[in-house]
Amino acid sequence: MKKVPNKILLLALGLSLAASSGVSAQQQTQATNGNDGAWSLLEAVNYAKANNLQVKQNGLNRNLNQAELTQSLFGRLPNISASGSFGSNSGSFQDPVTFSLLTQSAQTGNFSLSANLPLFAGFQQTNAIKQNRLLLQASEQEYLSAQNDVTIQVVTAYLNILFANELMKTSELQRSLTQQQLERTRTLFRAGSVAENAVLDLESQFATDELNLITAQNQRDVARLSLMQLLNIPTTENFEIEIPAIPDPDQAPVLVDGNQVFEIAEQTLPAIKAVDLRSRSSEIGVDVARGAYYPRLSIFAGLGSRYSSASQFLTGRETTNFGYLRQEFFPNADGTGTGTTVYVPSLQVTPVYGDYPFIDQLKDNINQQVGVSLQIPIFNGLQVRTGVARAQIARENARVNADIARNNLRQTIEQAYVDAVAAQRRYVAAKEQVNASEKNFRNAELRLNSGVINAVDFNVIANTYRSAQSSLLQAKYEYTFKLKVLDFYQGKELSL
Repeated sequence: MKKVPNKILLLALGLSLAASSGVSAQQQTQATNGNDGAWSLLEAVNYAKANNLQVKQNGLNRNLNQAELTQSLFGRLPNISASGSFGSNSGSFQDPVTFSLLTQSAQTGNFSLSANLPLFAGFQQTNAIKQNRLLLQASEQEYLSAQNDVTIQVVTAYLNILFANELMKTSELQRSLTQQQLERTRTLFRAGSVAENAVLDLESQFATDELNLITAQNQRDVARLSLMQLLNIPTTENFEIEIPAIPDPDQAPVLVDGNQVFEIAEQTLPAIKAVDLRSRSSEIGVDVARGAYYPRLSIFAGLGSRYSSASQFLTGRETTNFGYLRQEFFPNADGTGTGTTVYVPSLQVTPVYGDYPFIDQLKDNINQQVGVSLQIPIFNGLQVRTGVARAQIARENARVNADIARNNLRQTIEQAYVDAVAAQRRYVAAKEQVNASEKNFRNAELRLNSGVINAVDFNVIANTYRSAQSSLLQAKYEYTFKLKVLDFYQGKELSL
């Protein structure tokens, strides 16, 4: 959070618009399609929030954090994967079905389905979900801050247009008065009542007034261009804004309790909420890193099958009769005694194989497995310890960032209070100066017309009057802005 006093005021105005009631559907459609009439401040802010590229980019960052949170939630589900291979073999290879060494051409395939479910991983999954949820909340607050940033820029350009319009009115009035005085002096010069240098002095003053008017016009045009660019619309000469009536500041001094204002602002500003959420997230990040010290327990299961074109299916057996074989049997082991002749059939049984279909092989070769896996970290080059140290440093850095943001907020509120008091004093003094210089200017006009003073003295008095008017305008806007800042930090509704 940067300490920029003027920016605080505009932030207050912008956030007040965001807190006010939404625009009707008709107004939103009109702003989206381009407003052909005068843009109100609320329409300009809402249109910029919807179309500014920086805001959209922060919205994408928020969506990214949402995706990361969703991923961490789904990380608790089992991992299921399938694999398969199919190829042609020639020459010597090991059959994946029979595991025998074959020397022929064949097609083989392996297919598997596996699942793994983590049961315990040092609570890393649980802590990662908590951390990602906080990061998502922080990105949402940062998205609001991005909207506030573009609101600041829109309000700055909008108010610059209003201020430039006020300067233009003052410059046009002064030019008109100088022109009238110049025409009167020229008439007197032609009548021989004044010297030529009086005409020349007023012509110089008229040129100065013309330059002041052009400067104010340029300032307005630059502010209009800046606002159109913030709205991401093509520049056009027909672009106009509504001119609200900004009342003159009251003369009452600024009376607020700075500590109370700080307490309210601390609870409402998205920037403070964002740094607090990131600080809490960094604390959980340390727990995530420490989880790598613990063992990992998971269960797994698998299902697979194999195929080989070299495999054949046993369809039956074929018996061949080769006749009878004559065999002699003797009662004694030494072959003595009367022998007995026996004729036995000679048979040969040959297995008959047929094609082994692909589907049948997959059914018959199914294998299943289920088990528990335990991984115990012993030493990994101090990677876990280094990860924990980094997480601790990130935690301390987040805490410091939160303290810096609060310190800047407190200083900003204190500066806003001092600036508001100073602006109020300037406005009172500038108003008195305008009243006094206006009387002096009117009197100088009469004295110039009567020939009591010359044009040089009149221009000095006129320039003093112009300077007083400009100071009054600046004090009016600055005083009003500073009061709006303090009102914003107190949670009051703001409007122009």
